[in-house]
Amino acid sequence: MKTGSGKSLKQTVLAAAVVIGGSTLLFQGLVQGVTAAEFKKTDTVATSYTNYTASSAQATQKSLPAGYKKANYTVGDIDLESYRNQTPTSKDITKEAAAEIGAQALWEVFGQSLEGQVIQMGYNQASESLPRTSWYADVLIDGKRSYSFTVDSVTGELFDLARERTLDKQVSLDFDPELFKNPQEYVALAKNLAEKYNVVHGKVKSVAYNGQGYSNNDPTISLDITGENGEIALMTFSRYDKQLLGIVYNGEYKPAVEFNEKLMKQVQEKVKKLEKSAPPATGNETPFLQVIELD
Repeated sequence: MKTGSGKSLKQTVLAAAVVIGGSTLLFQGLVQGVTAAEFKKTDTVATSYTNYTASSAQATQKSLPAGYKKANYTVGDIDLESYRNQTPTSKDITKEAAAEIGAQALWEVFGQSLEGQVIQMGYNQASESLPRTSWYADVLIDGKRSYSFTVDSVTGELFDLARERTLDKQVSLDFDPELFKNPQEYVALAKNLAEKYNVVHGKVKSVAYNGQGYSNNDPTISLDITGENGEIALMTFSRYDKQLLGIVYNGEYKPAVEFNEKLMKQVQEKVKKLEKSAPPATGNETPFLQVIELD
């Protein structure tokens, strides 16, 4: 992952995570391709705070994490044209304020101090999958992109944070069928950490297996967290050493789920139309791949 490319790639990965779980991998691949194409569109939408809740507001007003001291870090810009063309408004918090929110979260969740490090920020307009403007950050530790986070540019609500690493050994990245059958160890781990870090801003109602994948050479597993208050979140762990690698909070995950449900419905409708228009099968046809264009 190149510096500055994290936002678009993260959106595509998030799309794959929320589209469909379980073992229907062929259909998942189809929808992932569709959603990836959809994310390449540059259209923006009006910022919406329809789903903004009181719990979200409380999340931005929490006290400092235990043991946290503001570090002497540098706040810069992500040097990409797509970010240079984005201009914050008077309603947006400064990139410095957003950087501090992320710095506190990285300390609380990963125990990472940013003393002497660099936070590169970029402003994002609202989109269909996230109808709220945001500050995205690449965090460089000793010059290497090691973390990222996203913050609502108006409220300061934390949308996501992630750790990026490359293991110093080669391990299997293959899908683990046994883990798919029995993910209980990770379900328990996710529930414990979700409550510890108040991931859904309240009590956890349920934790469910979402899917497996990998980041660089680090095999991963993701789980859906549902709160008693209706909030949902996505937590990702390493299958190598069970380390927490990332959290996507309700403010970002819920609209992403809703957006992908919309895409799924469009795909299903297109497939039905294709099935109706297809000639009768004779049993000798060669399988083919057809591109599905969405409106």
